[in-house]
Amino acid sequence: MDMQTSPLSKEKKKLIRSLASRKIRQRRGLCLVEGPRVIGEAQRAGLLQFAVLHPKLAVASAYSLEGVPDLEGPVFSAAGNFFDEVTDVHQSQGLLGVARVPPPVDLEAMAETGGQGVLLFLDAVQDPGNVGALIRSAWALGTRGVLIGPGTADPFGPKAVRASAGGVFHLPIHQGFDASEGAAFIAQGFAIYIARAGGPSFKGVGFGPKAILAVGNEARGFSEWIEDAGEPVSVPMVDGADSLNVVVAGSIILEGMIGRL
Repeated sequence: MDMQTSPLSKEKKKLIRSLASRKIRQRRGLCLVEGPRVIGEAQRAGLLQFAVLHPKLAVASAYSLEGVPDLEGPVFSAAGNFFDEVTDVHQSQGLLGVARVPPPVDLEAMAETGGQGVLLFLDAVQDPGNVGALIRSAWALGTRGVLIGPGTADPFGPKAVRASAGGVFHLPIHQGFDASEGAAFIAQGFAIYIARAGGPSFKGVGFGPKAILAVGNEARGFSEWIEDAGEPVSVPMVDGADSLNVVVAGSIILEGMIGRL
């Protein structure tokens, strides 16, 4: 099936290039999306602004990769060297776009009395691939939302968006979560658990209906306020096994917490 496209303008090329900057993403409320699956999720969330297609790409075969429906908004075409310039993917699928960042989360509503469920807190998780993968797990497992602490990679950076498989467009995400906001959640009855190798097994912990799982940077440890407020939990492993990747450990513990609600 053919699709009508028009050449990508210089202005839109400039916009796409600028979205490599976190400051510009935040100022403009836009992010770069890449690949059929992520573009499909941005469109499903009503956030896709426009798409860009490699002119030599067979549209039908691109969509069959992930079963993405026909694009509903403007579609432009750009030469292959432009894709090479703006993406860090080794082998681009020839489809990218620009999407709106979801509106800010109502943090008070999330913390208010009567609310329940598991939240994920990312404390200085610096690798954008890990940030995106954790958001993907949180979305898939039914987490109520993700809280992003200072020092954590931007969840709307290109690599994090790709790793989230589009989860960033469907799950409430709050950036800048700090000690004062954490205190407000604790006051509303939320308990904080720290994913830490060597801690007590999460299988023996009696998680309540309001819980926050904190995952962090293995090299730097956790913020002081989290250390003071949180209870360590871990994934039990066989003797001799090394610690798990933060994404794997966080996902396993999240599933265990949510499964008990």
